[in-house]
This record gives sequence, structure tokens and C-alpha cells, in this order.
Amino acid sequence: MIVGMGTPDLSGLGTDSTRRPAAEAQTQLAGIEVLRSLATAQLQREQAASAGTIVRHVDSPHVIRGTGSGIVVVIPARDEGAALADTLRSIARQTLNPDRVVVVVNNSTDDTKDIAKEFASVRDEMPTDVLEMPGFNRHRKAGALNYGIRYLLRDGLLPPEILFLLVMDGDTELDPHFLKRARRVLERDRSLGGVSAACLGKPIQGETPWSSLLLLFQKIEYSRFASTRLRRNVHTMSGAGSFYRVTALNELLCQRSDVFEERESNLVEDYETTLALKTLGWRVTSNQGCIAYTDLMPSLHMLLAQRVRWVRGTVDEWRRYGLCRQTCLSIIGMVLTVPGIFYTVLWVAVSVNGFIAHGARFDYRYSILVIFWSLYQGISVRRMGYKIVLFEMALLPEALFNLVRNYWVLKSVIASYLGNARSWK
Repeated sequence: MIVGMGTPDLSGLGTDSTRRPAAEAQTQLAGIEVLRSLATAQLQREQAASAGTIVRHVDSPHVIRGTGSGIVVVIPARDEGAALADTLRSIARQTLNPDRVVVVVNNSTDDTKDIAKEFASVRDEMPTDVLEMPGFNRHRKAGALNYGIRYLLRDGLLPPEILFLLVMDGDTELDPHFLKRARRVLERDRSLGGVSAACLGKPIQGETPWSSLLLLFQKIEYSRFASTRLRRNVHTMSGAGSFYRVTALNELLCQRSDVFEERESNLVEDYETTLALKTLGWRVTSNQGCIAYTDLMPSLHMLLAQRVRWVRGTVDEWRRYGLCRQTCLSIIGMVLTVPGIFYTVLWVAVSVNGFIAHGARFDYRYSILVIFWSLYQGISVRRMGYKIVLFEMALLPEALFNLVRNYWVLKSVIASYLGNARSWK
């Protein structure tokens, strides 16, 4: 936008030719002055960024303070309470400090805003902005994330002093080396658009034996998934912690208005954005050193609600994107999983019927299969200690949890194809 150039006076054209050279001269001088001011402002921004000082922009409602990392963190928080305080403290403990933290208070009804503001008031070395979403946010987490990202935008794109953007949940805690390792991963491979956190469950205990057992199953599930996840090009970035290259996000912003697509049927905003980046040619990966400790569901009802939303949202996005290079491996995995569930149910039914009719008979072929599977279960969680290894090698506890897992997978697929309204419930 050119500032300071008025509309030229055309009233005298054709009547007073002496006005034309003067008007043209004034216009040229004004244009030269604007170009000179723009060049000076750009030079000042570059010098400030390299020196690690404050960078300002006339169109920006905020200030980006550079500490040299080029990292900004956006945290959507809704009714997180004390969990948000732990999240912010985990960022303050990072070995590589971010330039700025933006907390988006998403229609909270508890003390989330007060906790965020208290943290911001005492952390001068890590500038923290607390934003409150106005009105009702019907796009939930995607709307809150975009609200924080829009706060950082300049002329529709993230500014050049922001090199990396971390988005994370308000109940997630980061390993102290997370930011340092994540930035190193992206700096080593320019084809990567993002690195996902390796999620582990928080070390919490249940109030009842049943709750403790359910939490244990989730901790084992997260640990096994983190240790066996395909690194070359992962299925999806984790909503608990996703570290993006800003170049990739700006390319996405050139294609659409928001990083995270805002529609009520978008139940898995992190997966949809992953697919969008892959469509643009970017790869995403995961790293075992980039650890994020995520919250666990204390009840079976909450666990099923969470997993049905995740799986159903994933199937919804497959149906939107169709069978393509970005979705084919995941779709094939699901296609093989569903028949496997029915086969397991059939095998159990036949085995039980045979036991009732003919009694127990030892078959060495089954023993070889059981030994192999028992060893695999134990090895896959070896980092959790020998007690968990022995627990998993018993097979029966994991088999029971698999029944619950198979239930939410089948329910999610059926809900995607036969369900009515798609919601966050």
C-alpha cells in the first residue's frame, strides 16, 4: 500500500498545461519517498531480527521479540486449569527458548485465563500473549488455533522472522529438549514440512483399581505407538505437539485462508492439515527425541468418546480426499483391520464351541504362535521396564483391551458412513 500519494488534480487538464509537469513532479517525488521509507523499514527489520531485538510492523497489532530461535508457540486452551500451568512451565524449561508464546483462551469457564495471564506477567524472558476468543467458537480447536495464527500473520502470511511454529494442546507437557531437537530435525531435511511429537502418557494414577488399569493400558498404547511409528513419512501430525516449518504453512496459506480448515465436520484438524501439506509435496516425520506427555482419559466413557472422534474423523477425511498417494497406505491398513476384527471374533467363537464340545486339546502349532506374539508384545514395550514387559507377555490383558479397541474402530467406521450429524460430542 502506497502511503502519502494523494489523488492528482485533474480539473485543469486541457485548460492549463503548466499544471501537468508540476503535478507529475510531485507524484514522482512522493513515490520515491515511499520507496525509500519502505527500503529503510525493511533494512531495520532485518537488522533487528539478526540482532535479536524487537521487530515491529505497522500492520501488526503485536510485537515479535527475537531470541534467535525463530520459534513461536500457539496453545489453544479451554477449561484446562492447572494443566495449562504445567504446560507453560514445560515450555519455560526448554533448552531452546521460543521467541513468543501465544495462549488462546477458547471460551473457558474456569480460571484458564487467569493462569495464562499470571504466567505472562512473570516471564519477561519468554514473551507470552494471552488472547481471548470473542463470541462462541463453533470450530473448537481449529478455530482457536487459527485465531492465534491470525494474530501472528502479516499481509496474510507468517512473517519472515518466524521460522517454525509449534502448536500444542493446553494439557500437554514437553520434554525439555523438544524444541531444540525438533528444530534440528527440520534444519537437516529441507523437504520436511513438520515433525510430530512422540506422545507418551502422563505418569498419573487412577483413583480406583479399574481407573488405574485403564490408564496403564493407555500408557502402554502410547509407548508402543511412539517406538514403532514409521519415521520416513508418518500418517499424521499429532495434535498434542506439532512442529511446523513456516515455509510450508505459508505455502498452504497461499492456497486457502487458514492453516486448519474451519468446518464443523472437521473432527481431526491435525490430520486434515497433514493431508493438505502432503498434497503440496511436503513430508512430515516423527522423532523419538521430541517427546510430549499427553493427558489420559480416566474413564472408559471418555476414552471411547475420544477415540471414536479420532477414528471417525480420519475416515471422514479419507472419504473427502479419496484414494490417493497421501491416503492409500492408511486406507489399506484400515481395510485389512476391519476383516481382521471379524476373523478374530469368528476364531474365538469356534474355539469356545470346540472347547465346550470336545474339551481342551493341546496343539503345538498354537503354542508357537502364542510364544511369538508374547515375545513381540514384551519387546515392543521394553523401554517401560520389566514389570510392564511381563504384564504384556501375559497376552490376556492386552487381548481384553483389543476388544475395546476393535469396538471403537467398528463404531467409528459405521458412524462415518451411516451417522447423521458429525460433531465433537
